[in-house]
Amino acid sequence: MILGVSYNIFDGEEVLEGSIKQIRGQVDFISVVYQTKSNFGNSANKELLPLLEKLKEKKLIDEIFLYVPNNINGSGNEITKRNIGLDLSKKANCTHHMSMDS
Repeated sequence: MILGVSYNIFDGEEVLEGSIKQIRGQVDFISVVYQTKSNFGNSANKELLPLLEKLKEKKLIDEIFLYVPNNINGSGNEITKRNIGLDLSKKANCTHHMSMDS
């Protein structure tokens, strides 16, 4: 089994590193699909991308993907983000996948 996990994030980044550290030893691939604008036009914390880059440098995250919402359909955007995470796990040859939120 090759397990991939994808975090879906816009906010809540203050708990992301701790969450990843809890699972890093049990999973093979971790991606983060993030937004800088919410589904309703709000801006993300300016420190979100620097945090993600730091976690990638520390090898806690394997891949970071920026998602830009194409409409204000919140549930549609959330489904799209989760499917992107699934596709990233497939591209990393994972046989199993979990979607996580922060």
